[in-house]
Amino acid sequence: MKKVLTLVVFIAAVLVSACTPDVITINGCEISPKTRCMNMVLSEADLTEADLSNSTLYQSDLSGANLSGANLNYADLQEANLSNANLQEARLYGADLREANLDGTDLRGAKYNKYTQFPEGFDQEAAGMELIEA
Repeated sequence: MKKVLTLVVFIAAVLVSACTPDVITINGCEISPKTRCMNMVLSEADLTEADLSNSTLYQSDLSGANLSGANLNYADLQEANLSNANLQEARLYGADLREANLDGTDLRGAKYNKYTQFPEGFDQEAAGMELIEA
């Protein structure tokens, strides 16, 4: 009976770990919703379609990162370095990009709403972004 119970516990552990989604960690930053990674270096990272909704990436270096299709809804990206990053088709509803470095950032097709905050003087239309009203 003891062997059967041990086997059942082992099988359950294997099944739970197999069903748990893999979480990627880059330079100590867990790539997941609601993560708190302030002042982190994530430059050149491949974050394609990553879910970083409601995350804090304040003053982080995301220069050259691939964030195409990423969910950055309500993310705090204040003062982040997003220079030369790829944010094509990213979702930025309610994201805070105040004082972020967007030099050379590819934002074509990125979606934002009236709650998204941009650096002073930033032209969303010229960047090829799409305002979503609903």
